[in-house]
Amino acid sequence: MEDYCLDVTKPHYAYMYGLIQTDGHMSSETRDRGKVRIELSEQDRIVLETFVQLVPYHSKISTRTRATNFSQHHTSVTWSIYDKRFRDQLLSLGMPYGKKSAMIAPPTSEYSQIDYFRGILDGDGSLGFTASGWPFISLVTASTALAEAYASFLSTLTGKIKMLAPNKRDRVYNILIMREDAQLVASTLYYDGCLALTRKQRSAHEVQQWLRPDSMRKRDFTRKSWTPNEDAYILSHTIEESSENLDRTFKSVKVRLWRLRGSNNEESLHGTATLY
Repeated sequence: MEDYCLDVTKPHYAYMYGLIQTDGHMSSETRDRGKVRIELSEQDRIVLETFVQLVPYHSKISTRTRATNFSQHHTSVTWSIYDKRFRDQLLSLGMPYGKKSAMIAPPTSEYSQIDYFRGILDGDGSLGFTASGWPFISLVTASTALAEAYASFLSTLTGKIKMLAPNKRDRVYNILIMREDAQLVASTLYYDGCLALTRKQRSAHEVQQWLRPDSMRKRDFTRKSWTPNEDAYILSHTIEESSENLDRTFKSVKVRLWRLRGSNNEESLHGTATLY
């Protein structure tokens, strides 16, 4: 037990770390007392039972039924572990005590990205379909470090660069991917046999089954990053000249100018980072 190491290069440990960061809570008290606790729906008991097997220190799973906004008889299960050695392991990887939404970040050591980000999405993400029937995956986070790491991960998978900035209202990042990109990410993160929340696993499977309607023409939404030279060019030439000479659409040049000139409506452009 003294040699125990929370090795986040291993799938289950990386997933556990991500889920504790988003859905769990780590607290400290006087005289080195404290706890790590995470509560899930009864249907996801297997996830917490797996955590019990992963961690060699004493822990327990409790059950309770209560009325919620969604059900009069909602049953949940809670995993609690009080051993300071486990908290020390989490601390060594960068997890803070207490409220952590703006401070969470990927582990400070090498880690399994696929499994870690599945844990993050299981806790704070959304998977499903828009009102128009398009598959999507969304992550909302107040953490700049997490947003940047996740955006980098998505760019590696899809080959598309994401522009990130928090919205002005509450300073959170809303990172959205849709259509075939959402399918690619869903199939990568929620692979067969992975540890995941039941409803998220089910939604990921449904996203993967989507077929683009024949009536929906597929367009290339791949973004090309703007260079300083291009920015300087469009600031000193007409939109028509810039579009023709830089091989950019009229709309993309116009939007870029709007951003460079500091429009008061900047939030509508930057608040949500989207991959199509």
